[in-house]
Amino acid sequence: MKKYYYTAGIVGTAVNFLLFIIKLYIGNAAFSLTIYCDAVNNLGDTFSCLIALAGFVLAVKLGGRRSLRTQSVAAFVISIIIAMTGFFFVYRGLDRLMYPAAVLYTPKYAALITATIFVKLGLGFLFLHLNKKSPSVIIKALALDSFLDCFITLFTLMSMVLITKVNFAFDAYFAFICGTAITVEAVRCIIKEAKFLIND
Repeated sequence: MKKYYYTAGIVGTAVNFLLFIIKLYIGNAAFSLTIYCDAVNNLGDTFSCLIALAGFVLAVKLGGRRSLRTQSVAAFVISIIIAMTGFFFVYRGLDRLMYPAAVLYTPKYAALITATIFVKLGLGFLFLHLNKKSPSVIIKALALDSFLDCFITLFTLMSMVLITKVNFAFDAYFAFICGTAITVEAVRCIIKEAKFLIND
């Protein structure tokens, strides 16, 4: 059981940090708000995986009912980080609406962003596989977040292409919409885990 938990935490941390570096470079080079926000999202996921790893270590040491409670606390904290990321998206989207900026599109950047979608999709399926081997609310939360991120990055790619074709603030609107969706889902998870912790 422990090896599945540790695999999820270590692989998730490494992959998300690598995606953060790639997207941060592209976001800054292309002056793309949504890619920059997506990079911050991956940084948040990196911290989420580190928290998950710490939660796994404590859960294995404590065992029993306390193990479930420890995993629920970790899932609660991860959901808060995701919600904060969503709020950041919304804020930056509104800021970009007020202060528009030109986005630089190149096929190389588009190809790299497309590759990160498949990497995140693979990570999500890995989490699902590990969760089947040893069910955990933490791994399930990480899997859900990974699949949500695939859609977010897809929207990011779409906005990057569209903003170069149409003189419209797609960048800002996509950041706002994605941020709202992330926040709503994260708040739902926060409420769910809070109910469990209160009733436990």
